[in-house]
Amino acid sequence: MFDISVAQVGTVEVKTTSQEGFPVEHWAERATNSIISVGGNSHPLISEQAEVFKDQIRHVIAFYMQEAINSNKTTMMAELESKGYPEIADIIRSL
Repeated sequence: MFDISVAQVGTVEVKTTSQEGFPVEHWAERATNSIISVGGNSHPLISEQAEVFKDQIRHVIAFYMQEAINSNKTTMMAELESKGYPEIADIIRSL
């Protein structure tokens, strides 16, 4: 005889893109949801404050993620130009 145990692991969500990566807002939302969770059984005023705080944090994360992307692009462009590839640097600059 066999004993079989079943465990629930939660919900799996799959998102895809076509011909591009995910935007900063997607990653900021995922990061925010990983950092902050608002309980469904909280007092409505506390839940409202928590959601406002969560939205503010999402904006801060998105801002600094975009700054990191811009900084990385600047580094790549400078490296390409220093190696004699100004045309490729211009392509990256235009993205």
